[in-house]
Amino acid sequence: MFPMSMSQGTCENCARLEFKCSFSDVAPRTDFSSVQRRPERRRGTQACIECRHQKSRCSGEVPKCATCILHQRQCRYPKEVRVSSEKRKVTRVENESILSLISREDLLQRIDDYFEHLYPIPSYAFLHEPTICQQSLNGTLEPSLALSIAAVSKLLVSSKEESALTTKAESIIWEHMENPSIIQLQSLVLVIHHYIQTGRFSRAYMLAGLAARAATALRLNYERPELSIVAQETRRRVLWALTFIDGHFSVGLPEYETLPHTIIYQQLPSSEYLFTGTSQQAEGQHSLLGACVRLSKVQKDIMRLTRQLALSEQPLAQLNGLVQEIQKDLWRLKADVERPCGYHINRPMDMNQSRWFPRFLQISISWHQAHCDLYRLFLPGYPEAAPLVILNAIEIDVKEHAVRQCDKHVTRINQLLSDLLASPHSVLPHYVAICAYQATRLTLFLSCSPDVRIELGMADAIQKAHTAVT
Repeated sequence: MFPMSMSQGTCENCARLEFKCSFSDVAPRTDFSSVQRRPERRRGTQACIECRHQKSRCSGEVPKCATCILHQRQCRYPKEVRVSSEKRKVTRVENESILSLISREDLLQRIDDYFEHLYPIPSYAFLHEPTICQQSLNGTLEPSLALSIAAVSKLLVSSKEESALTTKAESIIWEHMENPSIIQLQSLVLVIHHYIQTGRFSRAYMLAGLAARAATALRLNYERPELSIVAQETRRRVLWALTFIDGHFSVGLPEYETLPHTIIYQQLPSSEYLFTGTSQQAEGQHSLLGACVRLSKVQKDIMRLTRQLALSEQPLAQLNGLVQEIQKDLWRLKADVERPCGYHINRPMDMNQSRWFPRFLQISISWHQAHCDLYRLFLPGYPEAAPLVILNAIEIDVKEHAVRQCDKHVTRINQLLSDLLASPHSVLPHYVAICAYQATRLTLFLSCSPDVRIELGMADAIQKAHTAVT
C-alpha cells in the first residue's frame, strides 16, 4: 500500500514532488510558487554517517547537519562528500569575487569574443567551446578560467588592459598550485599569453616553466585512450599550446626548453569536427591546427640546426643532406594541407571569409618563413648564417640557390603582408609580427649585400620593408 494524503487523495511521494498521482483525478497545483519550490531533502549519498546509521533525514549542512546538532550527535561526513562540499563553498566565494571585478553580462560577451576572434588562432585553440559556453551560462565556469578569458579577450579584441583580472586569476592559480588540473593549466596558459602581449616577458617565461611542470605532473605528454574523445583532445591541445609558448622562449637552445618534443608521446591535434562536433567551411575533417604544430616542429629543427652550426669550427659534410630532409618535410606538409583543404599555400587570402582564416594565414606565412630561416644559413654576412669555415666549403651554385630561395619566399611574405593591410582583420596570430620583422631584415640585407647577386633596388627594398612593419 502507498501512503495516502487525506487532503488530496494522492500518495505522499506524488504530493511532495508535485506529480499527478494515478490514484487521484485531482491535478497538481501549477502556480508559479509550486513550480519553483524544490522537493524537501531525503536520505541519500549526501547524508552524514550518523544520519545514515539512524536512518533519519539529513539536512546536509557542512561541517555539522541540523539533525545531529538537534540530537547532540557527533556529525561526520564521508571524505568525498566533505571535499566536494568544501570545494563548492570555495567556488561560490570565488564566483562572488568575480562579480566585483566584471559583470556577468560583460563576462559572457568576453567569452563570445574569445571564441569568435581568438579561438581560430592556433595558440588559443585549447578550450572546448560547447563546454565553456554552457558553464558560463549556468554560472559554473571555474573562476580563474573565467577571469583569464575575460582579460585576454579585452586586451586583444577591445584593446583594454585589465590587469586586475589577470592578477586575480593568477592568485587563484597559485592557491591551487599543489593540486594541478587541466582547468587551472588552461587558465595559466591564458595568463602567460596576457603577459606576453603586454610585454612582461620575464614573468611569462617563469610561468611557462611552471605550466610545463604542471603538464608533466598531469602526464599530458602521454595518450589516455580510456578517456572520452573530448577529454583526450583537450589534453592534446593544452600540451601543444604549451609547445607554441615554449618555441617563443627557447629559440633553439635546449637549456631553455621546457617541453622538448622528445618527451611528447601525444598525437597531433585532431580536427574541429571531431573536437566540437561541428565545423565551418574549409577545415572539415582535416586538422589545420595539426598542420600548425607540424610547422612549429620544423621551425624548431631549423633553429636547432642554426645553433649547432654557429658552434662548428670545421666544415659539415652532411649539411646539404640535412637541408634537403627539412625541405622534403616542408613539401610534404604543403601537399598534406593543400589537397584536402582546397586552398593554395601561396594564396591564403582566398580563405579570407573562413572562420579559420588565422590558421590558413599562419600555415602560409610559417611555411614561407621556414624556407627563409633554412636558406639564410647560406648567405655570407647574414647574422644567422653559418660560419665562414662552413660556407667556404660549400659550392657556389648551392649558395646561389639559397639566395634565390630567400628572395622568392621573402617576396611571398611581403606580398602577403601587403594583402593583409588591404583587408585588415581584428586579431591575427602573434607570429605574423615576428615574420614581418624577419622579412624586413632579410629584404634590406638582400638589397645591399655585395656578396648577394640579386636585382633588388634599394628603393623597392625600403618600400617592402615599410609594408612589413606597418
